[in-house]
Amino acid sequence: MRVLVVHNILWSHYKAALFSELARQCPSQSAFLVVQLAESESKYQQLGKAGAIIHDYPYELLHEGPLHTLTLAKKVQGLVRSIRRFKPDVVNLSGYYDPAYWVVMMYCRLRGIALVLSNESSEKDGSRAGIKEQIKEYIIRQFDGFINFGSSSAQYVMRLGAQPRQLLTQHAAVVNEAVIQSVYTQAYAQREDLRQTQGLAPHQFVFVGRLAEEKNLPTLLKAFAWLKANEPQAHEWELLIVGDGPMRSEVENQAGVRWMGGQPWDRIPAYLALADALILPSYFEPWGLVVNEAMVCGLPVLVSSQCGCVNDLVQEGKNGYTFDPRNERELASLMQSFVQQNDADRTRMGQHSLQLIAPFNITRVAKEIWQGYQRILSAANS
Repeated sequence: MRVLVVHNILWSHYKAALFSELARQCPSQSAFLVVQLAESESKYQQLGKAGAIIHDYPYELLHEGPLHTLTLAKKVQGLVRSIRRFKPDVVNLSGYYDPAYWVVMMYCRLRGIALVLSNESSEKDGSRAGIKEQIKEYIIRQFDGFINFGSSSAQYVMRLGAQPRQLLTQHAAVVNEAVIQSVYTQAYAQREDLRQTQGLAPHQFVFVGRLAEEKNLPTLLKAFAWLKANEPQAHEWELLIVGDGPMRSEVENQAGVRWMGGQPWDRIPAYLALADALILPSYFEPWGLVVNEAMVCGLPVLVSSQCGCVNDLVQEGKNGYTFDPRNERELASLMQSFVQQNDADRTRMGQHSLQLIAPFNITRVAKEIWQGYQRILSAANS
């Protein structure tokens, strides 16, 4: 079996970890190749070079530059050339919005090559009606199998016409657990020393992400300000902000807020080690992989109900809470409830996070995907 994956950018440490694990588990007598369209996207360029990420898998890079500078014609030519050269039995597309992918889809259908779609979309992504959904239903019918980020994305492709037997996995939202746990463990051992040397409060909420409008930082800052003004125990709590972006000025001078700046992806666990809980207040996230990272570290989480991960990763009151991202008082109240808990209760919530994240183990998911490739190829040839 020969599997070719088409992916948009080389700069993606999450996907690099999954592709590396898929390459490691590649069965004997099989072959695996990833074709990356471009090195990065402009919004990621400030976060470092793709070369800083470990790519322990075979790949071809069509364009050494940002994705927006790669023309449609060059995409199509490069992808078709790679497919002809590699001669795959299965082509795995990482989406269906790019017209170049439509050409690949038609090419594979004509050549009898099995098609798999990696899907991150869910019902939460926006309005789901009209001609666009009808077009998506047609596109979905062209695929033999589906790799889904979580249960919400699996439910969405089934609503568009996919069959349960076509789902390779619904746990593909994976992170680089080995790096995260290693960095976190080392940093946690120095946690109290670091808090003292940096003059941090005994307890911390943490936000990790780009400081941009869609992340809904004003709601988080207002909720935290209310907490500090109305909860006596909140004097022992601060809010760590890890990230950079256009809203930086709004977080730098807030009372009780520590702006830690933008950090490389592999240093984020060191800041999670300083925290007692993660907060993700976004107006919308297709998933929210930072929640996975926090849960791998055994942290409780407070997550916006508009993040795709909530159905799979948040159990109310057990490992965290969900909230309406437009309701700052609801978030403030949940933060207050969390502050009022004792250390043992917060530790139990963190342990429950570890249990909930277990199905998203990268080794387990890669095994599910390889079994799925074989299953859909057998079905296509029967």
